Amino acid sequence: MAGQAPQMISVRDLSPLYEAFSEEDDDQGNPIFLYSSFGFINKANYAYFGKAELRKFDLTPKDIRKSLKLLPDNDVYPKAPSNITTWAIPTSSNVFVKGPKLHLDFLGTGQLPKLVLQEVEITELLMRKPHPNIIRYHGCLIRRGRIVGIVLDRYPMTLKERLENGRHDFNVDKFMEKMTSAVAHLHSLGLAHNDLHPMNIMIDEADDDKPVIIDFGSCQPFGYKLITAGTRGWIDEDFAYSAQDHDEIALGKLQTWLKA
Repeated sequence: MAGQAPQMISVRDLSPLYEAFSEEDDDQGNPIFLYSSFGFINKANYAYFGKAELRKFDLTPKDIRKSLKLLPDNDVYPKAPSNITTWAIPTSSNVFVKGPKLHLDFLGTGQLPKLVLQEVEITELLMRKPHPNIIRYHGCLIRRGRIVGIVLDRYPMTLKERLENGRHDFNVDKFMEKMTSAVAHLHSLGLAHNDLHPMNIMIDEADDDKPVIIDFGSCQPFGYKLITAGTRGWIDEDFAYSAQDHDEIALGKLQTWLKA
């Protein structure tokens, strides 16, 4: 049953899994743990979220089942517009189905369905205006009349993972040339990505380390107000509106990081 807590679930099945800490430290100068929060989406695309005053690796299956609560579909998934591309082919190993990013801050706000729909609208546009270094979108997975997943090409590793394997044969100049081309393409469409960093760039080692930009959850037309934006360390300052210079700053930081 959809409303029942999932059975036989462990920490490995949870996504996301966060720990929250106080802004103040204890007497020994260590951060004060507050709680763990975690999500789970089952095979029928019903979403659950939980919170417990236990460290994440102390959570038992019993703790998890007790804490998880079913989320209403309308708090997670947007209604599917009639004009979007749908994915009816059985999921294969060549594609990745991106689901909503469950988070405590989004619960009950109506923001999560908006984020999903915004990303679908952007990827629909990019399907009509493709670029070889931007992730290829195939359509949406629909359940109960709602978008429950965005179907994209699958790649084996992120830029961060690729460089953890060694940098000796990685051509930084060629990589940056392709990244700059992809970002210029976005900008020519009046869009800014707003969250470029090494975990949002996939690498195709079989194609000469071709970079592929992913995660268009913060991508919006210039000047639009953002629900989420930027990643610490890859921005100069926090921002609330989409802008071209966010991507230009991120590209500069990427180049500096790659050549360090």
